[in-house]
Amino acid sequence: MKKIILKKDPSKKTFFEYLSLIFHKIFKKRVFITNKNGKLNFYHISPLLQSILFVFTLFILYWIFFTTKIYLLNYDLLDEKNNQVQLAKDKFNKSIIDMKVYRDTIAEINKKIENSQKNIITLLHSNNTITKEEKDNLIKNQLLLSTELRYVNSSLNNLIDEISWDNMNISNIYYKNAKTELEKNVVLNENINLKNRNNLLETSLSTMRDLQNNLLDKVISLADNNIKNLESTISKVDSVLSQVNLKDRKKLIQKVKKESGSEFGEKYTPLTTEISLNEEELKEKFKNANIKVNLWEGLDKAKNMLPLGAPIKTRIRITSPFGVREDPFNNTPAMHTGIDFGGKMGTPLYATSAGKVIKAGMRGPYGLAVEVDHGLGFTTLYAHLSKVNVEKGDIIEEGTKVGLAGSTGRSTGVHLHYELRYNNRPLNPYAFVKTNKK
Repeated sequence: MKKIILKKDPSKKTFFEYLSLIFHKIFKKRVFITNKNGKLNFYHISPLLQSILFVFTLFILYWIFFTTKIYLLNYDLLDEKNNQVQLAKDKFNKSIIDMKVYRDTIAEINKKIENSQKNIITLLHSNNTITKEEKDNLIKNQLLLSTELRYVNSSLNNLIDEISWDNMNISNIYYKNAKTELEKNVVLNENINLKNRNNLLETSLSTMRDLQNNLLDKVISLADNNIKNLESTISKVDSVLSQVNLKDRKKLIQKVKKESGSEFGEKYTPLTTEISLNEEELKEKFKNANIKVNLWEGLDKAKNMLPLGAPIKTRIRITSPFGVREDPFNNTPAMHTGIDFGGKMGTPLYATSAGKVIKAGMRGPYGLAVEVDHGLGFTTLYAHLSKVNVEKGDIIEEGTKVGLAGSTGRSTGVHLHYELRYNNRPLNPYAFVKTNKK
């Protein structure tokens, strides 16, 4: 059988032929003619080159359209993020300035503490002698410095707490451009610098707490030494204080607090313990120092108010003790309510403690006499004087010359009759006379 070959229909075209036909219709071979100085130039542009230029132009237009759309859609977000970064930078700059202020404040407190510590060391090297004003200033300065330090430390902690780095959202996808990355690095570097500054300040605070601990130790040691010396003095008259129910130190100091002031010397005002500290050890030390200093101050004030010592500065010679004796005028037993000191006419007689003169002048059998109220219920009487040097109502200091020895009144010779009374009840003054305040 003969094989039949079918010919292709020339009127039918394939898909690629249609594309080729369209391509050549759009991108025909074109010639551009230019005239330059009367000379014609011909430029032939092939269909392939035309198609490449067309595709490139479409790409450029699409890129412009897409980027414009992205910019318009995200402009507000980018602007907000940039504002956040700027605010963060401003906040860090302000924080750094605040930290500098805290640093300077802490440095000033540190200097005050060092100066206070130097003063303590100086006092300790001066045989533990310290005036009342120095003691008051010492403790008050410590309480003030502690309060300042506590306030600065609290403010500093609040400042650090306000800087929340975790809340800084700088990982958004729109921050991946170069400008935002740079700003992000600036913020993070400022974070690191600020934290380093904070660490330095914390170290400074720790150092000052150590200084304050050391200072409190010295205050407590100084107070203990002075309390020991004061107890050594006051305990010598405990036999008399027990007779008037004042041997208990709390009762004695309470009476001192109530009666001190005006004619009985400066007012005694105990320090308070109303102070709030975070460090328990430091808080306990402040409380302990406060108790010690108040005891020190109270005992010191009590010692100064008690009429300790002898009323004469010459050699002490007791010619008649306190108690029942034979009356020199009628030779019968009688109560002698004081101590007689032998001496020469005109020997100066001195007040054994500060107080107020409540009687001065002739007083029956006592002759010329002076009576002084020292507070705490104690009075002293100086009798048989040849001259009185004070007047009733005078406020006198310890060691004030109240008169001169004589033999006025019911007396057999020149001497000083010296009495110690508590609420007008005669007491044996011997223990008081033999106890030196120094």
